[in-house]
Amino acid sequence: MTFKTIMRLGLAACAIATGVSCTVQAADTPSFWPMYAMQPGHNAAMKSPFPAVNWTYEVPGAADARKAVKNNTIIRDLVGFPIGVAVVDGAVFAPNDNGYLYKLDARTGKLEWSFNAHNQLMTTPVVATAGGKQLVFIGAGNSVFTYSHAKKFGVNGVAVIRGSDVSAVDAVDAATGKLVWTYGTKGEDMPTAVFDKGMLLFGNGDGHIYALDAVTGALKWKTAIMSFVSMSSATFDPKKNVIIMGGTHPSNIYALDAATGKPLWTVHPKNIFSSSGGDGTWAVGGNVTIGQIETRTSSQKATSGSEEIAIDIGTGKIVWSKTLGVGKTPPRNKDAVPAIVDGVVYTGSPVTHDEYAIDAKTGKIIWTAPLKAGMKAAPTIVGDDVIQPTGKGKIFTLAKSSGKVTHVYDQKEGGYGPQNGVAVGSTYFIGTNDGFMQAIPLKMLGASE
Repeated sequence: MTFKTIMRLGLAACAIATGVSCTVQAADTPSFWPMYAMQPGHNAAMKSPFPAVNWTYEVPGAADARKAVKNNTIIRDLVGFPIGVAVVDGAVFAPNDNGYLYKLDARTGKLEWSFNAHNQLMTTPVVATAGGKQLVFIGAGNSVFTYSHAKKFGVNGVAVIRGSDVSAVDAVDAATGKLVWTYGTKGEDMPTAVFDKGMLLFGNGDGHIYALDAVTGALKWKTAIMSFVSMSSATFDPKKNVIIMGGTHPSNIYALDAATGKPLWTVHPKNIFSSSGGDGTWAVGGNVTIGQIETRTSSQKATSGSEEIAIDIGTGKIVWSKTLGVGKTPPRNKDAVPAIVDGVVYTGSPVTHDEYAIDAKTGKIIWTAPLKAGMKAAPTIVGDDVIQPTGKGKIFTLAKSSGKVTHVYDQKEGGYGPQNGVAVGSTYFIGTNDGFMQAIPLKMLGASE
């Protein structure tokens, strides 16, 4: 997406939300971040004059956590950056599992403010103008089941709520880091929301999809789906005004009218396994939404399949499905997020540990690249390159045309899970599971600008 396009979308959203004309003061960065990975196709890349910068910000207490705790999963849950950042008006808004949202100067990495949401933060911050003020919207929550709901898991027809302690969506003043409003929910608010026409749209852990007034936090509509939504961020088709996300227990993919919350269709993929439905985030490409699920047949024990699926947004019919392969069942975050660029789907798989390019129209695999590492985040496509972070801490750069690995980068500051990289101008922004926020020049990744 170009710099001019982002500026235009930001101005349009501002005008819709406030009812007046708006101006932006952008430092070669977007002025608006409406959803996970910035846009419906989930390629978080923007051409702009933003320069190549190189800095690292370490979360307070991260060094002590790494010394005291030797389990990488626990370290991640204490101080990791679990999801992609938003880069808006010269600032990086970075959520952390320690419960804090950090605003950092995009050029220097200097901390401007931090906000405590009092539970883990796993949502990409949504940044938009509402009521004449630039706000940052985040969701707080964790993946814990209380005992009363854990014992319901696996019981057909019984609603299960995921999340304990503080579960809420917060609106924070982008300039000051002060809380503007909060909306509490019964279940976790880990999935990233979508901002559209002055509303904040999201699914969560209590089996509902919500629409809130972005200015006040007041409820606009609320639709029950029964499934709890964990990391399946809301995906938005602006042409059809449809939001899409997945849920677990039961494992389904849902589409709703964004204006009214009216359910449009539900898809239950064959052989979908475990928490796969609620883990994966779907992308929009043309008339279809494309996502990944984990599958398991009755003959499989410790292995699973990885499958990419395209669903017609208008009808809810499966257009194509493609089995990518079989591998060891991953412990959690079962599915990688796709990025769609120019009719091609680029994605990894935490099951097969391979990277793929797939024809978005037919489902035909164009190329496969074995990376021998698990990956869950959407790759970032910049020029002729595909940039894929992996769980072992390596960032692979591949040729977009062939899948050939052209560069491997490892700063040895922790692995990468669901957090996608963001490329703005000549810099790539990404957080690690060990508590480091990184700004990396694209040239250091061997990538084009």
